[in-house]
Amino acid sequence: MMPIVVAGSSHPGMAHSIARALGVKARFPIVERFPDGEIHIVAPAVDGTVVYVQTMHPYPNEMLTEMEFAVDLLKEQGAERVIAVVPYLAYTRQDTRHVDGEAVAVRTMLRLLEAAGVNDILSVDIHLHRLGLEDLSAMTSIKLHEVSAVDALAKEAGRFLNKPVVVGPDSESERWAKRAAELLSSSYDVLEKRRISPKEIEIRPKTMDVKGRDVLIIDDIVSTGDTIKKVIESLRARGANKIAAAFTHGVLSGEDAAAGLYRAGADYLVSANTINNEFSRVDVGPIIAGKLKELI
Repeated sequence: MMPIVVAGSSHPGMAHSIARALGVKARFPIVERFPDGEIHIVAPAVDGTVVYVQTMHPYPNEMLTEMEFAVDLLKEQGAERVIAVVPYLAYTRQDTRHVDGEAVAVRTMLRLLEAAGVNDILSVDIHLHRLGLEDLSAMTSIKLHEVSAVDALAKEAGRFLNKPVVVGPDSESERWAKRAAELLSSSYDVLEKRRISPKEIEIRPKTMDVKGRDVLIIDDIVSTGDTIKKVIESLRARGANKIAAAFTHGVLSGEDAAAGLYRAGADYLVSANTINNEFSRVDVGPIIAGKLKELI
């Protein structure tokens, strides 16, 4: 039996894409805000398994609150199991305590969603730093699941490049770079940082010569774009030919973030639609739907 797909207010198009891939119609609750900012939600009665779709950008605090209210309401309305599809899962950077008194926010977020009634979370290319998915899962009774947009991103970017070298901007991106290189029958490298002075950092390939080569930079998330900008500048200085940057989550905070990447020398930018922006050329709805069919 197919699930009921219910859209949050952050990304109704994603809910529609997932529902279409599952062969059902999405439902779109009324989400309003009172003059003082309170969220007001009206949702229809449901039963069985409900897939609630809500990405956590550009306002993660508000989206989290809406998700809590909506899931609690769906459970009250008759949902037996709620799978929260959260294409961009916020708070994962805050996965440990660096100083006394600091909140481990990802753990608190998971506890809040657990209390609201979430049974599963399905996300895309979770931004894991020090912890793996198993470590994150140990923080909650919610079952965590992940799919990746890397295959689709590499395929899309590869249409504009000729036998590209694949580059990961840091060690955390190596799994993405390795996978993309396999798909493109190419080689990959992971960049390293060398501090020249307290304010100056050089980013360079560890081993690979990129002179005259097309290059694909791939990563899971671009926040301010500063790191990718330095990577592009470094590759240009070393004689790279066409440069494409592909990333799952295009946060790109700041008015000048995207323009800065082009000024640095990027020829093509592409992201998944976990976050809506002008580079969202890869629809992860069908990828998510494929995983949902395994879970239900």
